[in-house]
Amino acid sequence: MLKFEQNGPKQWSVIHPDEPEPIRLSLSPSSITNKFFIVSDFITRVSEHHGEGFSNWFVKLLKDCEYEENRGKVIIEAIPELKRFSDEYISGNGVDYNQFVDETKVKKNSILFKPDEIEKILRLSCYLKIYSVIFNNEKLKTNQTVHREIYNKIAAEIIETDIVRKIYDVIKTKTFRYNLTDKFMWEYIKKVQGKDIGTHVIEIFNFIMNNILIMCEEDKNPITYFVGVIDESVKWFLRSVYKGSVVYDDSISTEDIQGINTDNLKTYSYNDTLGRLKGIAYDKIYGILESKKSMVLLESKDTDEHIVNFHERVSEISYVSPLCETLVFPILSRMTDIPYSHFRTLSPEHSAVISVYLQGLFRKVFVGEFKNLLSLLDYYPLKSPSISTTYKIKAIHHYIGTQQDTKNFYGFSTMILPHTLLCHFVGRISRVDFCNLIDGKRLGGIPLSKIEQDMINFYTWYFAGDLDEKINEMTKLMNTDF
Repeated sequence: MLKFEQNGPKQWSVIHPDEPEPIRLSLSPSSITNKFFIVSDFITRVSEHHGEGFSNWFVKLLKDCEYEENRGKVIIEAIPELKRFSDEYISGNGVDYNQFVDETKVKKNSILFKPDEIEKILRLSCYLKIYSVIFNNEKLKTNQTVHREIYNKIAAEIIETDIVRKIYDVIKTKTFRYNLTDKFMWEYIKKVQGKDIGTHVIEIFNFIMNNILIMCEEDKNPITYFVGVIDESVKWFLRSVYKGSVVYDDSISTEDIQGINTDNLKTYSYNDTLGRLKGIAYDKIYGILESKKSMVLLESKDTDEHIVNFHERVSEISYVSPLCETLVFPILSRMTDIPYSHFRTLSPEHSAVISVYLQGLFRKVFVGEFKNLLSLLDYYPLKSPSISTTYKIKAIHHYIGTQQDTKNFYGFSTMILPHTLLCHFVGRISRVDFCNLIDGKRLGGIPLSKIEQDMINFYTWYFAGDLDEKINEMTKLMNTDF
């Protein structure tokens, strides 16, 4: 009986009890290699079913293919036996293919795969699993012309039927359905990348026929598997375009800040830096969303639902958080040497994503400090925040004690101005209806007493210059990201 053993990411061995040395397989980088255990497990089961007859034939085939000049001929001559071994194994399993077809749900325009058509698809999948050990092997694969000839001979029973057209129709129908919900995104892709939705359909069709078809399990519905792959491919493609286009987003208005005495080169440099910062922020957020993917998989069958929902939230942000104006913009202005006035021109969406990014830097440097204040950097306001406030901070004793310890407000020993600023900062936050940018959950209530203490400590120490070293550490981390 044959055994497969993995020796590395792309290195496998075929072990036969009668062979002194295992046959080494060096697989090509591909989706098949990533899930090669599906192929190896199938061939092992066929070997168990047939015994030495299949094992000896398979080992001999691999050895004969080592000679490049006869490789194509050897494989073509082996196709009848390859099919026979697979067919006998499948017939012995006794799978009822009628279970995959529910004709009661068929409508006028439905694409119906009959039981015998599904069986032919699964049989072809089994043939290709055995052949994939050769064509997906760096040492044994043939050139593309010979490979195409071999593939067509193996898939002859499907190519000569209506099955291929039905598979293509399923891909086309599912993909064009996304055109209804992401119409403008597809138009953007066509304009910028020169790739329309029809081209994507053909690419997915080729990918399924050459790679995904092999991964089908012989006792499961292949059409359901294809549909899942189509959905994931479209979402991944649209998501990659979102990420690729973020840096070029025209969300920074230069018209508002340019004038007769403005240095246009500096303005361009500032805008370019802010645009790149936005791109970095999006990459960090995508990383956060991907890290939550395992939880999403437990809660939803749609593994990209968190990505879609995130972009829907971003597109609906209408207001800039007060914390952006009083914390994010001033700190980033100091870290980037970009004037504060430039940050004031950022869109609500841009402000929200760089706020999340800055929170990440804060948490890396200020480990465990200002937790309540920094947690709000993940949130954006659902309603317009108030411009002015009559709020007075409650922790007045904590404020006085902290001020007496530092006695320094940018070089001046005053308590009145910092107090006025803190009342304004806390007051503007106190009545904001916040929503989390990452998960979309609304903030139930703001712990104002804890926020007050964090803000008193942070701004007092910041104005006194006690946080300069840590702000410099954050700047180094940001420069590394750039």
